[in-house]
Amino acid sequence: MPEALRELQHRFLAAIIGGDAGGEALIVDDARVGAARRLDIYRNNYRASLAGVLADHFERLHSYLGDEQFDNIAGAYLTAHPSTTRNLRYYGVEFPAFLAQHFPDDGELAELARLDWALRSAFDAPDTPSLDAAAVGELGDAWIERRLMLHPAAQLVAVQFNVAALWSALDAQEAPPEPAAFAAPVTLLVWRSGQQPSFRSLSEGEADALAQLAVGASFTDLSAHVIERVGEAAAMKELAAWLGQWLADGVLILAN
Repeated sequence: MPEALRELQHRFLAAIIGGDAGGEALIVDDARVGAARRLDIYRNNYRASLAGVLADHFERLHSYLGDEQFDNIAGAYLTAHPSTTRNLRYYGVEFPAFLAQHFPDDGELAELARLDWALRSAFDAPDTPSLDAAAVGELGDAWIERRLMLHPAAQLVAVQFNVAALWSALDAQEAPPEPAAFAAPVTLLVWRSGQQPSFRSLSEGEADALAQLAVGASFTDLSAHVIERVGEAAAMKELAAWLGQWLADGVLILAN
């Protein structure tokens, strides 16, 4: 790309994003629509496009807040976090943290946004083959010593509020319940079932077990950990139930 054209593009982008008044010199000025007005139209279209991206990425949060309040918050985020990526799929990654910072008394907003983002990430995560019952059968006993990891589409999301109930009600187009804080954090498992992103709440024990696997524990390591926590008899029962569910859901892979 010629350097002069690159510089022109950078100046125009700065005028659109940063409000650089010098950008007016790049715009045709006439009696019908002046340069300043034309530049404002570009700016408004740019911001409206990014606000639309946020509304799509955080669909349930958008429903929860309503158009006006969501647009106001999105506008503040656009000002603080202009897009720096050519792929708009990734615009908004900092939105949950932005909400947590600016709305500390409404913690359900950041958590609802985090769940929206996790589900969107699960949808377009890589199609890595998951560990299933057939693969376990082919590997025999050797698989229990192999390091395990969560599938790229799976992640653990810790929440302090009843966002699972909020999200589900909004998804069903029902009136959401009042936000309520839990006495202790709850962990949600987000994953992709076929092509459908899903989530469910985990017991404290299952959340702890999956956290062990998320950092590369083997099933042997996990078994020892759970036995130490609840004893051998209870551990064998828990592990059998969890493993069957994990293999059916496809939330595990063998680490390299």
